[in-house]
Amino acid sequence: MNQLSMVGFTHRGAALPLLEKVSVPRGERGRLLAELRQAGHPEAVILSTCSRTEIYAATAAGDPLRMLDVLNAHAGRSAGGLRAAAEIRTGHAVIEHLFRVTSGLESRVIGEVEIHGQVRSAFREAQAAGMTGSLLGQLLPAALRCGSRVRAATPLGGLGRSLGHQAVDLGLAALGDVVDPLIVVVGSGRMAASAVAHLQRLGRRPMVAARNEAHAARLAGADLVCPLPALAAGVQRADLLICATSAAHNVVTLIDVRQAMAARLRPLTVVDLSVPRNVDSAVAAVPGVRLIDLEGMNDDVAMAPELAVALEAGAEIVRAEARRYADGISARGIGPVIAALRRRVEEDCCQELVREAGPWGVDEADLARAARAAAGRLLHRPTITARAAVAAGDTDALLTLCATFGVRPSDLCPASPDSSQSQLRSADSGIDASELVA
Repeated sequence: MNQLSMVGFTHRGAALPLLEKVSVPRGERGRLLAELRQAGHPEAVILSTCSRTEIYAATAAGDPLRMLDVLNAHAGRSAGGLRAAAEIRTGHAVIEHLFRVTSGLESRVIGEVEIHGQVRSAFREAQAAGMTGSLLGQLLPAALRCGSRVRAATPLGGLGRSLGHQAVDLGLAALGDVVDPLIVVVGSGRMAASAVAHLQRLGRRPMVAARNEAHAARLAGADLVCPLPALAAGVQRADLLICATSAAHNVVTLIDVRQAMAARLRPLTVVDLSVPRNVDSAVAAVPGVRLIDLEGMNDDVAMAPELAVALEAGAEIVRAEARRYADGISARGIGPVIAALRRRVEEDCCQELVREAGPWGVDEADLARAARAAAGRLLHRPTITARAAVAAGDTDALLTLCATFGVRPSDLCPASPDSSQSQLRSADSGIDASELVA
């Protein structure tokens, strides 16, 4: 069986320490994808950002909890240790959730621009690992198209909202009346670049500290690069420090901050956007230091009525796109199955009617009409079940229906070329699942 499933943890239901535990660094995603394949998931995509870690999969045996077992092991938790905080979805709910995520409607900062690129990167990583097939290979591009449409058709696209922007706004607000503050941004990825660009639009000239000094120079200019080994000195001079790297350890340590504060009289504001955190959380206790991490950056849509209107407009687009995508799957996959079922039931009904009506010489056309009517009534509920199963990406119900009515693969219309990517078979029925769902 091949069913669309999702297991994940987000800022809405998981505390920051748990998000740090389940976060999957880029260098470990290939290994985890291989483990997911071994656990029975022929297709899988790992989306791991500062606000969420989610696995989307074509789940073998219909058990998304197998994905949770893989994350348990990755996080170093006991079996089932993550279950209470996990979000688990199957079928159509996965489609709508992924479309919302890609559109920025589920982000910590509603409408953020970075998530679209993060979903695209996750898809490409899964493609490179050979983990996208007939289900996820179509679903992820559809989600990206939906995200683009939401941004184009609602005010969300023009607002330029991002976590990097919010970090800058919060940091500058915390500085208060500090004249010409020195601002240091640590990192050169999407989030750091967003923060730097926003600062520059506000007329600020931040320094950038990054492992790749060439990237840092492209963001800030060659004269504003702070070599990462010299970051401790940068902390000593900075008024505002914004950290956004993919490092799996503390880039700014308690010792760095203590030494910096001992050599200065003015306060220091630190904003940490990273998961795992780049700044030792203990620096919050150092006198004169204000630390803002992701848990202090949740968006409040209720404070901005125009944003709430844009959010509802985006949600309506997502609902419509998700329905259309699910209907498209049904239209492509259900036709051969329903046609084969109707042929088989009509033939059986007609044979019985001919046998019963033989002595009375009833017209064959009348018998055929009666057979079609009887087949339609008999297959009404099975057809509804089959359509729902295809919309959910679940071939198990289709295999059961075909086995129940004695429909063989040879009875079906030819499968699409894409179906060759799936080699799932039912040992009981001998029916190839790829022949049922395109």
